[in-house]
Amino acid sequence: MARPTKPTALKLVTGNPGKRALPKHEPKFKQGVGNPPEHLDSVGRRCWVRLSALLDRTGVLTQPDEFALERLCDTYADVQACKALIERDGRTYTTTGTDGSSLIKQNPAVGQLRAADALFKSYLTEFGLTPAARSKVHATPDAAADADPMARFFPPAG
Repeated sequence: MARPTKPTALKLVTGNPGKRALPKHEPKFKQGVGNPPEHLDSVGRRCWVRLSALLDRTGVLTQPDEFALERLCDTYADVQACKALIERDGRTYTTTGTDGSSLIKQNPAVGQLRAADALFKSYLTEFGLTPAARSKVHATPDAAADADPMARFFPPAG
């Protein structure tokens, strides 16, 4: 199975380690995203607000990324829901077998948590939000971003 293509923006900040030609006519999209979708639950909406602000500051979030961000936030909500179920019901439960013996079985929420967590991690990686994914990105500090935001309106006297 082939590895997924790395986005051009990530190739640029990693110094294009493969030294392959970069696409010349890649579509350019407006940076940033809108408000969280209405169908996200409260956990998903909080995740959206938190991550969209973080990703917007790094400059990697564009409008078409809304769908992937939506799935990331929805998956985070699933992870939290599974954790709450496990906390409430425990990791295992006891049932009676056909022969009358007691059997200890895994709570289905444990397996659901494992699957949701793996999916969550894959979305985090797509956005460069895990330590391993981040270690491959070498962003150059933007001097303009570090400068006083009012300096362009009120240049220093000199």
